[in-house]
Amino acid sequence: MARFRVHHAALLALLGVVGGWVAHRGQATRQDPAAVLEALRAAQHPRLPPADAAGATHRDEPESYDPETLYDFIDGAADAYLARGFRRCAAATYSFTSAEGRTFEVAAEVYRFATAAGARAQLEAERPPAARPLPGASDAWWDAGVLLAVGGADYLKLTAYHAGPDVEEALQRLFAAWHEGGEP
Repeated sequence: MARFRVHHAALLALLGVVGGWVAHRGQATRQDPAAVLEALRAAQHPRLPPADAAGATHRDEPESYDPETLYDFIDGAADAYLARGFRRCAAATYSFTSAEGRTFEVAAEVYRFATAAGARAQLEAERPPAARPLPGASDAWWDAGVLLAVGGADYLKLTAYHAGPDVEEALQRLFAAWHEGGEP
């Protein structure tokens, strides 16, 4: 039988130190999981749905903009967005085919702001005077080929380049795909 030696005592002491450290860390206050989730969402880029989720035939590859590059995208209006806490933008063009076989496009832009209040303020600043609420949706407005919506700190702006029932249906499908696609 082996005798208890000094190296055995050192190993037991090391095990005790590790156990004490784990016990101490286990008692430390943890961050709120909701706050961690919110921080992770804020770090994510805003997203646009894939073409098939919106019933589109095609979607261009989304372009991304941040506070440094927003002027490249919306030069004249960038100051208002930045003043309201703009963080990131994703923009793409969707192609749709009407019942008659006519192709039309919808420009989609989703802007992430630092707060939901910033997103709402931007929607209110851009909402056309004749815009009406989108039936069955809260925080969504539309008028003559434009649909504006807010979801949390995200502001969605859809602009169709044509008019008609097929275009209105495409705007609604694109909004629904964005809204249901995990956007806040």
